[in-house]
Amino acid sequence: MSRKFILILLTLTVFAFGISLITTGTETKPEAPTKPVKSRQKEPSFVKELLSDFSMQYRLFKKATLENGRYTYNNGRYTVVFTVDPQFQQKVEAEFKRFKVKYGAFVAEEPYTGKIVAVVSSLEYPDMAMKRSYPTASTFKIVTAAAALDSGLATPKTELVCGGVGDSCSPSVWLNSPFKVKREFAQSFATSANPFFGNLGRLIGKEKLLKYARLFGFNSKLYNFPWGIYREPLDGYELALMAAGLGDTTTSPFHQAVIAQTILNNGVMLKPTFIEKIIDNKTGKVVYTFKPEVIRRVVKPETAKEIERMMELTVKLGTVSRRRYFLQLRRRYPDAVIGGKTGTLTEKSYPEGRCEWFTGFLKVGDRTIALSSVAVNNWLYYISGYEIAAVAAMDFAKLYQNYAKLEGEPCASSAK
Repeated sequence: MSRKFILILLTLTVFAFGISLITTGTETKPEAPTKPVKSRQKEPSFVKELLSDFSMQYRLFKKATLENGRYTYNNGRYTVVFTVDPQFQQKVEAEFKRFKVKYGAFVAEEPYTGKIVAVVSSLEYPDMAMKRSYPTASTFKIVTAAAALDSGLATPKTELVCGGVGDSCSPSVWLNSPFKVKREFAQSFATSANPFFGNLGRLIGKEKLLKYARLFGFNSKLYNFPWGIYREPLDGYELALMAAGLGDTTTSPFHQAVIAQTILNNGVMLKPTFIEKIIDNKTGKVVYTFKPEVIRRVVKPETAKEIERMMELTVKLGTVSRRRYFLQLRRRYPDAVIGGKTGTLTEKSYPEGRCEWFTGFLKVGDRTIALSSVAVNNWLYYISGYEIAAVAAMDFAKLYQNYAKLEGEPCASSAK
């Protein structure tokens, strides 16, 4: 055998052995990380999706169970701990049963954090808190008041000469009636005087009023949240109706609670949330812990304070001042401060009936909540939409009048 042939044979053997090593190395190289990588990508995607989708949070809360004094939901991979207060939630649920609320909802939110602390809907219609087709009615006067005060067009003591009686619903009467009355801003807010706010809306103007409606969240698509919807007024007549809360404008109980939260938080709107924390069941680690998130500054702090004071007048001498459960609340808890804005209008879509709102707040001891309540009632009912808020407020006061202050101050530092 020639030396040349032997060299060629040795070269081929070495080459084949090298290929074998490379192949073996490739085959034994761990490709298993592919699965963990996919798993790691899925983990934060659930958390991210949940934190960015309010409707998803609500759906999961409805599936929650009560464990160790907190509402939780376990999907196998994660445990979600919710912000809702079980004691308060159960008391309000009991009130809905007690008063046989057929069409209604209640929402409470911490004003300085955005945490949802209670949400109750009618037993027969369990998603009414998410329904955003209720007419805003006179609760929209909060937006109108904010636009006028924040723009420097009026103060709480501003007076306007208006036609018609307080509950008149016709702009032609407000503007042209020979029966003229001088009305003051704060008093008109408390008593929900339509003529004053119709005239005020024309003073504010369409562009400015719509600007503040958007600032308060109307027509927003942010966060898959049930924001209210307005239809743009076509003329001065429709503008006056909108400003008085009689326009084609709808809202949800959740949105109304956020509006009250914004007023209490010095004019800064916070992102509402159900999520306290999220735990990775595999590792036992907390992968998300709640932190307040600012959406935007809506009005100046001084504007928010002026509206807050006017909301207190609603309870002291305005539309609910003589209502049974508001009187009871003030009598039982004389140191508590409650304020709000009522709204009443016939609901045109299902369910039909008289839609009654209360959008407001309660301060008791060192605790504060923003709240909203609504009911659509026909001829037979046991409690008004306004007084659902008063009854729930009494439950909250009974639970927390002696509790220490919530940690943290109004979350306004990052908003301009």
